[in-house]
Amino acid sequence: MKFNKSKLNVVFLVDKYNYRRTFHPEDLNFLRSFSNILNDGMLTDKIDKRYMADSIAGAEACITCWGTPELDKQILEKASDLRVIAHAAGTPKSIVTDAVWERNIRVFTAAPIIAIDVAETTLGAIIYSLKCMYQHDNFVRKGVWIDDPSQIDSQRESMYRLNYRLTIGIVSASHVGKNLAGMLKPFGVRIKLFDPYITEFAAKELGTEKVTLKELMSTSDVVTLHSPNIPETFHLIDKEKLALMKNGALFVNTSRGQIVDEDALIRELQTGRIKAYLDVYNEEPLPKESALHKLDNVLLTPHISGGQTVNGGYERGNYIIQQLYSYHNTGFLQYETNRDMMSTIA
Repeated sequence: MKFNKSKLNVVFLVDKYNYRRTFHPEDLNFLRSFSNILNDGMLTDKIDKRYMADSIAGAEACITCWGTPELDKQILEKASDLRVIAHAAGTPKSIVTDAVWERNIRVFTAAPIIAIDVAETTLGAIIYSLKCMYQHDNFVRKGVWIDDPSQIDSQRESMYRLNYRLTIGIVSASHVGKNLAGMLKPFGVRIKLFDPYITEFAAKELGTEKVTLKELMSTSDVVTLHSPNIPETFHLIDKEKLALMKNGALFVNTSRGQIVDEDALIRELQTGRIKAYLDVYNEEPLPKESALHKLDNVLLTPHISGGQTVNGGYERGNYIIQQLYSYHNTGFLQYETNRDMMSTIA
């Protein structure tokens, strides 16, 4: 296919808030060097269908983000030149319709960049939680020192450990799971991987060992969840799976709350035999009446992993613009999303 080397016509279907936190001025100047931004300086506080219909005419590429309504048939009828959708967020499921695929419009997202953020958060949580830092903070504030055996519970003491030589179980070889496997390599850990869609050879290439979910849950010192939230994974981690976990093991969820039977997890945590780091929940924000608030063997954060940091937002924007540059010059898109992937991605 021969590509036009003249400037690419681009439209931002992004509200002012997400535009400001995603696109650095230097990156925007680079975008302007190879494209015409059709609505440059004309963004709105909230994107609606009327704004989209009025803005998208003549665009060859559109940039979307969280808060962008779906690109349905009516909107696409106004966009006869549209060839590519650049989603500056994670999953494109909220914006892509059948009409997109019927028009053979190409789609890519910033999911690979968000995955690095989530994997980094997960690694930090594993280290932080294994060393019981949040509990030790409470001890110090109460005047308790670590070498006072009369005041340190023996079961909790046995949970205080390094990553070194532990077995880490990664559930799903998603973008996040793959990044986490790479980040864990310097720690000398053994990594077990459950993913029905990956081959044993591919798992080995990641430095992991493909196992069943039952083996992973029963033999891992840390179980970290990175599956997509799809019907097949609803309550993938249930009462029976949680009961398999070793005493003193750590359960980490930076994926989606619906993949875990939260009531079963709470009951398991209430026994005190395992601990957890949770960034996602069945209901968000986490209800004030949730029993999780009363447990001191669980660290809770408000869905901070993935796209929440200032520099992480700019990394997403930079990736989107670099990919548009690649598309304009060569037609190549990294990690392009296609219709067949929609049933298995997050």
